[in-house]
Amino acid sequence: MFNVRNGEIYMIKLKTFGSFTVGNDISSVQEGAWRSEKLEKLFVYLAMNRNRGVCIEDISEAIWQVEEETDNPVGALKNLAYRLRKALRDASFDEECIVSVRGGLYKWNDDVEVTIDVEEFDRYINEAEMAFCRSKETAIESYEKAIALYHGDFLPLRTDTHWFMTLNAFYHSRYVNTVKALAKLYIDTGCYEKLEQLCIRAIVYERSDEQIYSYLIMARMRTKKVQMAFDTYETAKAIMDKDLGVRKTVMLNKVYEELLSVTKGVSSYNIDEVKEDINEESMEGVFMCGYPVFKEIYHLEVRKSARSTIPESLVLVTVVPMYSSQPDKNHSQMKDSMHTLERALRKCLRVGDVAAKYSDSQYIVLLSKCSCDTASDVMKRIIDRFNHTCDTHSNMTIHFDIEPVSCYSSFVSDK
Repeated sequence: MFNVRNGEIYMIKLKTFGSFTVGNDISSVQEGAWRSEKLEKLFVYLAMNRNRGVCIEDISEAIWQVEEETDNPVGALKNLAYRLRKALRDASFDEECIVSVRGGLYKWNDDVEVTIDVEEFDRYINEAEMAFCRSKETAIESYEKAIALYHGDFLPLRTDTHWFMTLNAFYHSRYVNTVKALAKLYIDTGCYEKLEQLCIRAIVYERSDEQIYSYLIMARMRTKKVQMAFDTYETAKAIMDKDLGVRKTVMLNKVYEELLSVTKGVSSYNIDEVKEDINEESMEGVFMCGYPVFKEIYHLEVRKSARSTIPESLVLVTVVPMYSSQPDKNHSQMKDSMHTLERALRKCLRVGDVAAKYSDSQYIVLLSKCSCDTASDVMKRIIDRFNHTCDTHSNMTIHFDIEPVSCYSSFVSDK
């Protein structure tokens, strides 16, 4: 950057991943230092659109929320630009070189050089994609440079307008896709230690992507970290099942099968070793599991029912609002009520019973040695427990459906 007054040359560096930071060789401004998010947003918007003049309407739409629209946008923006110049001057920047008004358009001065992390991020990814067919090593190097720039979502505290929210979502998605592209190259080249570190870092920013967890399990499996691989699988399954309600985890199941085969290999074990490996440490109360495990247990019980007269019951327990309310309030109450229901199931069900979360508002339960009539009594006790421990101001109640475990059955409902 050329300082008109002092004849100094220095580059402005703008960072937007994780938080707002702008600096040069002699000064730096961190997010919040200007005590105005609109000053930060105006600076970012002008910098990222520096190759063209932008009109008042475009800037206003990017910076102000709909409910904040002013009767005098020209005056409001003029005042904001004045405050930005003052803030830049106070931070030892040359304010006149950065913001200029020409023909009613606001524009970044062409003489001011600036580097922006998101643009470098894009450039490295484009370089990697172009180099992919020629040299995997070159592609890996460029992808690594892009990943190193990412320290969190694009201005995560400034997503209250469409322009910033769109970029936030775009760069989050591009980061995840870049991680996966680099992961595949690490697998192709056998760089499993690097793959592990890549995935560990990626999960900090994207904790709900099944494929990234699968890559992490693979990396730990290939580097002989078997127990860590199993732990990662259990963590991933819990997130998929409980937090996201995702029941069909194809990628996780596939890598888990490979993990099991690698773990046991071709060695032979005696029956005592096998029993010690499969024994449950604590056998108290209902067996809580993820839906994929529940599904396999149910398949087994249906098979057993073909040659047994001992009754078993399948129960679908649903938490429902008693009356309509605000969506946000309903969501919060639903989450609390599901925790209350889980505690009631743990308290009231027996050893031999199985339960799993089926959706954000449902649990599915398998009651052993239990007819439909007895299952109905069990559910009434659970409802009593739920109502007794639930917040008195809660809007939620419980419905249940019961079906005998059999090849020929129909639901018995409380409704």
